[in-house]
Amino acid sequence: MATEQISATDEAAVRRRAEGRAAARPSASGGSTPTAPSVTSLLDATTARLRSMHKSQVHRAPWPEPSSFDASAYPAALRRSAAVQWAGRARNEHGSVHQFSQLLHTFTRARVPVHIMGALSRLITDEVRHAELCAAAALALHPEGEGTEAFRFPLPGAPWQPPPAPEPDGSAEAIYRWAADVIITACCIGETLSRPMLTAVETVATDPYIEGVAAQILRDEHLHATFGWEALAWLVPRLDEDSKAWVKAQLPRRFAGFERSTARGVRVEHIAEQGITIEPGDPASPNLGTLSKPQYAVIYFATFEAEILPKLQELGFDAGWAWGARLPLLDG
Repeated sequence: MATEQISATDEAAVRRRAEGRAAARPSASGGSTPTAPSVTSLLDATTARLRSMHKSQVHRAPWPEPSSFDASAYPAALRRSAAVQWAGRARNEHGSVHQFSQLLHTFTRARVPVHIMGALSRLITDEVRHAELCAAAALALHPEGEGTEAFRFPLPGAPWQPPPAPEPDGSAEAIYRWAADVIITACCIGETLSRPMLTAVETVATDPYIEGVAAQILRDEHLHATFGWEALAWLVPRLDEDSKAWVKAQLPRRFAGFERSTARGVRVEHIAEQGITIEPGDPASPNLGTLSKPQYAVIYFATFEAEILPKLQELGFDAGWAWGARLPLLDG
């Protein structure tokens, strides 16, 4: 069982690796071209006091220790393929920090109640945790991949337009409309999908360190999805009919975007034909927290059918229409 905080020995090792990576990067002031950012730069050292502040905020028991992972027990190809997925998760979690921070900043301009700001602040802290956990897992799995395409780290972005400013008369209508779309996308869809996906990762993993990383992230995902549905329920009555129609019009594009990135071309009829399941991992066939394309797809379709579409319908959005309207966007 991992301890609440990283042991002194392991912390020193992580710090030495981080300092070594930072020292190896050319200085911009030295006239050389800086090394392209890597997701593992999230683990770079700063100062002892900042590290202590960070740990008190984000390291909760049981914190998985990267040093507990025995890389020699697995083939390099298996470790690399898993590291690619974990690095991708680190990028996604880092992207959530960016997106939720933007939402919080915009909500403060609308002067929303402190309950919303406090809950959203917790989500931001959690996403920092998750980004660290995923980046550390990627590095533990494939340390020789440092600086390669496997750990690429592009600038974070968002699939929506920049937030509007408050109206001159103080009205928050435009902000509420924008925020409803953001919350549906990032929380009601994204975080609702994350929970069963992390459950599946924990289920298939055969290594205790990787299983622990998945479990640590999973403990937060229910709260994140709950925030989305609760915040949306608070927002919907505050939208006028034009705003509700605008939010509804965004749904097909949001559905199609998630289907492209998650199901990746696997259609619901393929899932029905193949009978895809997610079974506990077998140590005889090691799994380091990876899912296949069909497994991602079955989670996507099952979660939309059982949770996302019914909840959107309950909040007054024509989810059935939006689900059908996504199809031309997928084929286009």
